[in-house]
Amino acid sequence: MDLKLDLSVAANYTSKSQIARVITEKWVSRQIYCPSCGNPALNDFANNSPVADFYCNNCRSEYELKSKRILLISEELLMVLISQ
Repeated sequence: MDLKLDLSVAANYTSKSQIARVITEKWVSRQIYCPSCGNPALNDFANNSPVADFYCNNCRSEYELKSKRILLISEELLMVLISQ
C-alpha cells in the first residue's frame, strides 16, 4: 500500500474541503481493497451519488468516504509521507 497522496489531482481547487475530498478519493480509488471480501480494488460511484462513494464489483459492498477537519498526524510526518 502506497501512503503517498497525489496532491496534483487537486491543483484546480481552492476550497480546503474540496481539496481534501479530491485527494482522499483518488487515494482510496488507487490503494484500498474491499474489507468485506478482500477484492484488491474498489470502484467509485459517479460524483454526487446519494448513496456511497465506492463499491466492490465482487461482493457489491458500498462504502462512503468521510473526512474531518482535524490533524491526526504531525505536519512533519505528513511532509515526509508526501515527499517519498
